[in-house]
Amino acid sequence: MRISKKIILICFSLTIVACSGYGKKLEYNKTEVYYTSNVKKSEAEKLGEFLVSSGFAGENEKSVQLSKNEESGNYQFRMVTTEKAANSESYQTIFKMFAKQISDSVFNKKPVDFHVCNNTFETLKVIPFE
Repeated sequence: MRISKKIILICFSLTIVACSGYGKKLEYNKTEVYYTSNVKKSEAEKLGEFLVSSGFAGENEKSVQLSKNEESGNYQFRMVTTEKAANSESYQTIFKMFAKQISDSVFNKKPVDFHVCNNTFETLKVIPFE
């Protein structure tokens, strides 16, 4: 009886985490793609397919989130990474180029701002679309 209570508690905890404010979740080759209510599932699926075809989604676990800024209309590609990467100029150049690729390949050249985030999708740095 005691084990079943623990299992119920674990399942309940996982449900709460799964229903977090990160949005709905899709998975592509060990990459979690969350998407918020202001983007369509089809947009998140197209992003996920691009992440696979570009080699981004692969052997290592990653988490990203797709959202949209309601004021500017820009898409937001939000990626969990380190604070060191957020402050690195060389990483910022890579992030800018990746946002441009996402814009061109996924969103028909619509602007994509790159958000460098911690493991709870709190933005550490925004790299605006140019």
